[in-house]
Amino acid sequence: RIDGSTLSGKILDFIGNWTKIRRLNMQGTSMEGPIPSSISLLTNLTELRISDLKGPSSNFPDLQGMNMMKILIIRNCLLTGSIPDYIGEWTWLRI
Repeated sequence: RIDGSTLSGKILDFIGNWTKIRRLNMQGTSMEGPIPSSISLLTNLTELRISDLKGPSSNFPDLQGMNMMKILIIRNCLLTGSIPDYIGEWTWLRI
């Protein structure tokens, strides 16, 4: 849990090494985007909350392998493009 902390700077690719975590909460920090592509390696996530990233705009991150996702909150992260169709196929996702 990183929310509300004083952490700042770019979200680094090493986040992809955290493959055993189930929940990642990065809200209310001074972190900068974009969300690294290595986040796609976190296939055990059931909860992903990222908000209020600073920095340049970027495409929606590839979350395709995260079929166990129950809670997905990505807001104020300067994302462009549309929400991918595969998210609608996640059976565990709460709406």
